[in-house]
This record gives sequence, C-alpha cells and structure tokens, in this order.
Amino acid sequence: PAGLVRKLTLTAKPDDALLDANILRPHEIQKLLDHADGRDQTLLMTAILTGLRQGELIGLKWTDIDWTNQQLHVRRTYTHGRFYEPKTRTSRRRVDMPGALVHELKKWRLACPKGALDLVFPTSAGNPESHSNLLSRGFYPALRRAGLRQIRFHDLRHTYASLMIASGEHPKYIQTQMGHSSIKITMDVYGHLMQTTNREAADKLATLALGGKKLSNSVSSKVVADEESREMEDTQAVEIIGGPCRSRTCDQLVKSQLLYRLS
Repeated sequence: PAGLVRKLTLTAKPDDALLDANILRPHEIQKLLDHADGRDQTLLMTAILTGLRQGELIGLKWTDIDWTNQQLHVRRTYTHGRFYEPKTRTSRRRVDMPGALVHELKKWRLACPKGALDLVFPTSAGNPESHSNLLSRGFYPALRRAGLRQIRFHDLRHTYASLMIASGEHPKYIQTQMGHSSIKITMDVYGHLMQTTNREAADKLATLALGGKKLSNSVSSKVVADEESREMEDTQAVEIIGGPCRSRTCDQLVKSQLLYRLS
C-alpha cells in the first residue's frame, strides 16, 4: 500500500540565523583550542579543519592518514558502541588536511595511547571513546573555560564549511570534502553564506570575453570625451536651426544637412 503514496516534498530548511549564531569565528576557534587539553585539543582542531563528524573522528585510525598527500581517509564511523561503514558512497571520502594539522597529528601520535584498534583519538586504555564522554569531559569544559557559548559538536562541522566558503572554495569541492550526497544539500545548508555578488568574478568574465584585453583609463576617457563632444555639437545644431520643428535660416542646403545630422 505504501507504494501508492506520493513522496512528500521537502519544505523545511535549516534555520539560517541559528546556524550562523553557532558558527565559531576565528578568534573563538583560537580561544577554544587554547583552553582544550591534550588529546581534546588535537581532536577539536581536526574537527574544525576537516569537517569530520563526531563518529568519524572516534573511528579514525592511524592507517587512515595519508601523510604524503596530507589526506584523511574516512572509512568508518563509530556510534552506539559499534563501528559501521559510512552510510553513503560519498561519505567514504578523502579529506585534505592543512600542513598545520599534519604537524599537530604527528606530535599527538607520539603521546597517543596504544591499543589493538590503532585509533587516533582513543581513551587512555586505547579503546573507542564514547560520544557522551567526549562532550562532557572534553568539548563542553573547553567551551566553558574559553568563555564561549555552548554549541553542539556538530557545529564544528558547520564552522569548517563557513571557513571553506570564506576562503572562496568552489561549492562542489566543499560538497566532496564534507561527504554530502549531492551539491543541493551543500547549497541548501550553506548557500546563504556564499556571496551573492562577486566583482572579481565579473572582471574575470569581462577579461575572458575581451580576449584578455582591458580598456585603459586613457582609452576610456577618450571614449567619454568623444561622446560629450558629439552631444555638444548636436546641441549647437539645434540652436542654429531653432529646433527640429522650425528654422532661422533660409538656406535649404544648411537646413537639410543639420536635420540629417540630428536624425
């Protein structure tokens, strides 16, 4: 029977104001990292600079890091006490890392507790961290010490997206890095953060259309001057013949030439 039911269209959209209010600004990011301790500092930095979900961070293993290409391979997620394959094909992805994060991860690897699972962010015993402990013992205390409002851990992912947009990255690249199944999801959630106008893009378009040539100031000034000169000549012509409907000269040759110019 359910096969006869039409699929409902999605009418609701994320609350843009709430999303914007929970995004951390650069100075807030620095304060948060300054007040996080040990493992949590590296974990939060990884969340902010890669956009990985909480379960993806907990399930991350050292073998998932490509040190040469500076990428994280998202191959699993950890939730409800179990490891799972990513829900969608696009969730299984490679995420680029900045050099600063690679440096911090290498430092953390030396102090990371060892375990059979070879996790990047395990407990002190080397086991997977629970979601609740990560929040109550690491994330929320760091927010309080930094004097910041309490936000969700998932808002660090939104912060990552906002940083990508502010850096001018293409929406398609943002989609692939975040693991969205389609660019429509990316645009629905973050489209309002993207600039509606881009003068630099317009200038590039004009340069491309004109074959790489731009009008110089001198050429532009000459065009304007010529236009003003023509307007002045037309005004003088109107004054000589007294307007297009009457004439002050009896010379038909002069009158015909001036009327021809006005037309």
